[in-house]
Amino acid sequence: MSLKEKVNSFLPHIGMRKVKSLIAIALSFLVWQIIRIFFPQTEIHPVFMYIYSMVEIRDSSEKTIKFGKLRIKAMVVGFLTGLSFLVLNENFVIPVESGYLRAIAGLVLILVGVLITLVIAEKSGCKTFCGIAALIFIIFLVSHTEDENVYVYATLRAVQTVLGVLIAWLVNVIMFPYSGKEENK
Repeated sequence: MSLKEKVNSFLPHIGMRKVKSLIAIALSFLVWQIIRIFFPQTEIHPVFMYIYSMVEIRDSSEKTIKFGKLRIKAMVVGFLTGLSFLVLNENFVIPVESGYLRAIAGLVLILVGVLITLVIAEKSGCKTFCGIAALIFIIFLVSHTEDENVYVYATLRAVQTVLGVLIAWLVNVIMFPYSGKEENK
C-alpha cells in the first residue's frame, strides 16, 4: 500500500454533504444573531436551528424540499397541540398541590397529548414524521424552566425549526443544488 493510500485510509472523507452541513450551521448562527438584535434575551446558540438545518441537508435537493415540507407540517402539528396542552397544564396540572399527584397528572397530560399529536400528524399526511410531531409536543410541554414564559419558549423553538429547514433549503437547493447520485442500473 502506497503512502498516499495509507494517508487516505486514515483521514476521514470530507464531502460536500459535510461541508453543506457546516455552512448551514454557520448560517443558522448568523441569522439567529440578527434575530437576537431584536430579542437580546434569547440564547446565543439556536440549538433547534442547528439541528434542523443540518438534518435537512439530504442526499438530493428534491429530498430536502420534500422532507423539509413534511418536517414543517409535523412541527406545526406538534406546536399547535403543544400550545393547547400548555394551557391545560397551566390550568389543571400546575395548580395541583401534591408533588406526586402533579407528576402523575403531568404524565397523563403528556401521554394523552402525544397520542392526539400522533393521530393528528398521521391524518395530516406526516406519517414518516409523526414521531417528530410528538417529540416537538413533548419539548414544548416539558422543556422549559419555571421562570420562562412557556409560550415564548415554544414559539421560539417553532421559529428555530422553520428557519433551520429554510436554511437547509437555501444551502442544499439554491446554493449547492444536487440531483442525487445516479442509480446503478
